[in-house]
Amino acid sequence: MLYPVLKGASYTLVHAPNLMLHQGTSLSVERQNNPSSELLEKLPEKLRSFSEAVQYSPNQVYIGNLTPDELAQIPRPWHQNLWPQAQPRGKYGEIMPEDEFLGLLQAVDVFDLVLLERVFQEQVKAKLIQHPILKGLPALVRLNKNTRSAEEIARLVAKGSGEPLYMGTEIVGCVKKAHDFDPALTQHVMLENLVNKATGVLALQSLLVFQQINAEEIDYIIECSEEACGDMNQRGGGNFAKAIGEICGCVKATGSDTRSFCASPAHAVIEGAALVQSGIYHNVVIVAGGSSAKLGMNTKELFKKGLPPLEDMLGSFALLLAPNDGISPVIRTDAVGYHSIGAGGSPQAVVQAIVVDPLNKAGLKIRDIDRFAPELQNVEVTEAAGAGDVAQANYKMIAALGVKKGEFQKEKLEQIVRKISIPGYAPTQGHIPSGIPYMGQARDQILAGQIQRVMIIGKGSLFLGRLTNLFDGISFILEQNTGLQQNIVPQTKDKIKIGVTILGSELGPWEVLHGANMAQKANPDLEVTVIGSGVDTDLPLVEAFNGEEAHLAMERMLSTGTLQAAVTMHYSFPIGVATVGRVITPAQGKEMFIAATTGISDVQRVPAMVKNALYGIAVAKAYGIEHPKVGILNIEGAQSTGRILKKLAQNGYPIHFVESIRRDGGFILRGNDILLGLPDVLVVDSLTGNVLVKMFSAYTSGGNYEGLGFGNGPAVGENYQNLIGIISRASGKTVTAGAIQFMGRMVQGGLRAKVGTEFQLARQAGLDILLETAQAQNNSFTSKKQPNSLVSPGSKPVSSEILGVDILQLEDAVYLLWQNNLYAESGMGCTGPVVLVAEEDKERAQEILRREKFIE
Repeated sequence: MLYPVLKGASYTLVHAPNLMLHQGTSLSVERQNNPSSELLEKLPEKLRSFSEAVQYSPNQVYIGNLTPDELAQIPRPWHQNLWPQAQPRGKYGEIMPEDEFLGLLQAVDVFDLVLLERVFQEQVKAKLIQHPILKGLPALVRLNKNTRSAEEIARLVAKGSGEPLYMGTEIVGCVKKAHDFDPALTQHVMLENLVNKATGVLALQSLLVFQQINAEEIDYIIECSEEACGDMNQRGGGNFAKAIGEICGCVKATGSDTRSFCASPAHAVIEGAALVQSGIYHNVVIVAGGSSAKLGMNTKELFKKGLPPLEDMLGSFALLLAPNDGISPVIRTDAVGYHSIGAGGSPQAVVQAIVVDPLNKAGLKIRDIDRFAPELQNVEVTEAAGAGDVAQANYKMIAALGVKKGEFQKEKLEQIVRKISIPGYAPTQGHIPSGIPYMGQARDQILAGQIQRVMIIGKGSLFLGRLTNLFDGISFILEQNTGLQQNIVPQTKDKIKIGVTILGSELGPWEVLHGANMAQKANPDLEVTVIGSGVDTDLPLVEAFNGEEAHLAMERMLSTGTLQAAVTMHYSFPIGVATVGRVITPAQGKEMFIAATTGISDVQRVPAMVKNALYGIAVAKAYGIEHPKVGILNIEGAQSTGRILKKLAQNGYPIHFVESIRRDGGFILRGNDILLGLPDVLVVDSLTGNVLVKMFSAYTSGGNYEGLGFGNGPAVGENYQNLIGIISRASGKTVTAGAIQFMGRMVQGGLRAKVGTEFQLARQAGLDILLETAQAQNNSFTSKKQPNSLVSPGSKPVSSEILGVDILQLEDAVYLLWQNNLYAESGMGCTGPVVLVAEEDKERAQEILRREKFIE
């Protein structure tokens, strides 16, 4: 299976000195306990200007205008040696001024809790509608309404119903409470939540714009800040992820929040990587907003030492994880480090668990990691606060353990520390510093060939929640991509578990069982399980007494992992899924993949054939053909399909075409080419493919017994998870045996990951636009749309098939049954399109469809 990759990163900062002064937790507590303190009196004079915050070199590293190595060369103290070439916008994001941020705060507020003074609101609106990242957000329309006078806002603040928003000494707005008595929805809590949401929106929108990604391509969002939103019944119920995604237009995404104090982002990256690698989701975003509570956390200590209040920055970030593209750095999911509950809390135990143990799993040493990124908190803040150089302390522990294990010489300890070090530069926002700020910089350095791999380390203080004294730590490796064929998790020696259903064969269950025995004997790496009844066998047997029971048992075993793949007959797939068959051509005995042979990839012919080509390429690559040669059978839609595939190739999609043996050549193939097995992958529509498979399988027997080949092959769909191979009810034992072994090869070759990779590469080459154009031009299939007022009568299990509905009328047939209060779904069986209904509804459904001329 291919490792997921880090496709892109964004990092944004908001300069928020007034939020720090009035809403930061430490200064709020100081104001409550010691309102006349010297700190509160003199601090406003020491606040940094926006220009000073921009020129502060650690902030420039965060947004990508400087590298960490360049920062290490700038003399300290950094707050006195400002960088005059600094810019507020950088490679990864920007530093936003506070007035613009208050405008963004109102824009993301969907409950009209944020009120801004009229003149101020007009000023910030004028800036935001010109903002290069935010100007296209529909949410900015909220800046056209809900204004208040300064007097109205002052009254709300005075009676305790509004949390004030300041610019200098002037109140320019407030945040209202969201409930009269819910302590989780007070005005102060709502401000914290909205600050987190707004900074998260800034980071996510920056990622989408910088990476040139359509927001609708995002499938899943994980939000991993230190805030938790909810009400008094579910104080941490969430969901920041969907709230942020909604503002940015990620309408096809879902998401959730992950929390583990400062270690949350590292957990989130691993969760997201697992979702991508499993194929559940393709484009996963990890996003975290900033925490207004953490602003000015150590200001009292900085003030005593004569430093300006450096903790006036809200940090946020967004990362894009995607299937392996052969280029971007990979996340080594086979080498995740974690501090288990029983690991112990000593520094050596922690480093052993989150550094050494995962390296051992990957067959690596400490010396094989070019850079470590632990807690990258700004050293100027942590030293002034009495915590020392936190990042440097981590490097010393890691290097010392390397010395203890004999990897380094003791006298070279300082040299090793310098080699693996990154200076602490991230704002002290808790979750932000733990390794994550370096991921964008590391990605660029890896792509440039400057380094090969880094380890990202997140740590968390779980004891702060007063529920446990435990510590938290987690790590993962970001590594140079060595190409799609190389980043494969080593196969284990465990047997590949394949199931086969034996009921429904026209040749009897013993014929299928004979094939299962042949496959098991021919390939000891397989563990074949029989699903059915009425036979005696030494193979594992799961009892089922009819085809429906067999399919239910098969599906259950696939979903639980008891089986990795299965072979069955007469099985219906959803629209978008088709099978890729494998046959032996007669002229020279050459194997050839036919894409597709059952099911349907798309309801329109040309898009279906284009997707069939991608399905066929994925299957061929999973089988072990690195550069499969592709040809298209000369049938209706072949030329249009060919034009799209050639355009994909011109745009960079790696496809290799075959040449016809006929005089005019080209990759549109004739019958002669097919008999010779000229292409590795033959692209057809599924009905033609079904005919070809049966002819190649049964031409020696006269048609009633399929004795050659490997069946209709595995079902493939972009988001289809089960590995199910299809054989015909006329398939003999040799075809059954071949089909089982074929599915074993698909497990070994990581078919699902291969499908994800092919679609990722094709999308980068413009697949979606090309298919949309083809759909607009193709009027072959014109199924009516579902009426807006039509609502499903409520879902229920559907297991009975109604055959005979034309593919052009399939959705119309489903809607007709809905109108008659019968739940139905569309599907594609081995024999063509089917309407799926519950067994108890089948007779009535057939009567309705027959009356309306959908079936005979």
